[in-house]
Amino acid sequence: MSVDIYRDKLQNVWLFGKSVLYTTEPIPREEVPEGWYCYDLRGSDECPDRPLTLVDHANQHFAGRILSDVPLKSDRSQGELVPNLFWANAIPVTLAEHCAEEGIPCPKPAEGQNKELETVSAGFGMAISF
Repeated sequence: MSVDIYRDKLQNVWLFGKSVLYTTEPIPREEVPEGWYCYDLRGSDECPDRPLTLVDHANQHFAGRILSDVPLKSDRSQGELVPNLFWANAIPVTLAEHCAEEGIPCPKPAEGQNKELETVSAGFGMAISF
């Protein structure tokens, strides 16, 4: 299962002093809007589900995913420790609601994503008669 960032609600969290979006479900990288950043949170061996490190891709101990309109780590960095810097406000919001609250432009789905959704949903409405 993965998150549709344009329809599903994500959790608004503070990370490194920035308001960002968090989910425990994967966000397909191809759906990340241009100019936005997507990071994984990795847990430790002792607490694999508790976010400990912000990384580009968590190969093990996946503890969530972050979507941000600003970069949160250097490209040269392997990862950034997040203990005590990760606060959730427990308010689920959509991407549009987050952008409105932060006063930033809300990205729209790419043209191909809309057409793909229309094609898939049109296929479900077809009936087969014999």
